[in-house]
Amino acid sequence: MAPRPPWLVTRDSPALRHLTDLCDGLGRAVQAVAQSTAAVGEERDRVERGLEDVDATATASLMALLTALRSAYVTPLPRQDLYRLADGVHTAVHRVVEAGMLVHRADLPELPRHALDLLETMGRQAELMAAAVGLLRDLDALEDTWMQLERGLRRMDRVMVEWLSALGMDLLQRDFNRQREVAGALQAALTALHRVSTNLGVVLVRES
Repeated sequence: MAPRPPWLVTRDSPALRHLTDLCDGLGRAVQAVAQSTAAVGEERDRVERGLEDVDATATASLMALLTALRSAYVTPLPRQDLYRLADGVHTAVHRVVEAGMLVHRADLPELPRHALDLLETMGRQAELMAAAVGLLRDLDALEDTWMQLERGLRRMDRVMVEWLSALGMDLLQRDFNRQREVAGALQAALTALHRVSTNLGVVLVRES
């Protein structure tokens, strides 16, 4: 059997830790949005500051990952693969935060059921992606995680279609516009997660 490329047998690196931080940031963004409508009074200001902090922390993690990749002699995966994965997760964080800002500023009394379903699954996706970072040297386990990611993405696709198709039913124009904007931000986050899964699949195909 041919020896594994050096990036598959290298021990942990700062780049991997920053990538894990980004995945954790997605989980925090999802949780903040899910709780945003329950905030009242001064809590509402803290919600917005919390969303801004999550976004800023994710951007800092992406910049730190880029610096780590540029200064590393050997990386667990080719540098471009790690950056593509990190950029996709960062984009998802940004779009989820954007959805939270829209919910917060539109003063929605509660999140639609479809939005809650999406956020619940997206939180699970964040956990799976964080787990995948620790499996980059175990391709069989990584493939199992990738398959779970794909199943979650397909579920979110279905929920998004149901939400968009139901938007025009029994909603005032103002409520329709609010929900459509939030749905658009979460759909952009979903698109970013599809890109992450595709890039992870590319890694699996190439390195197997």
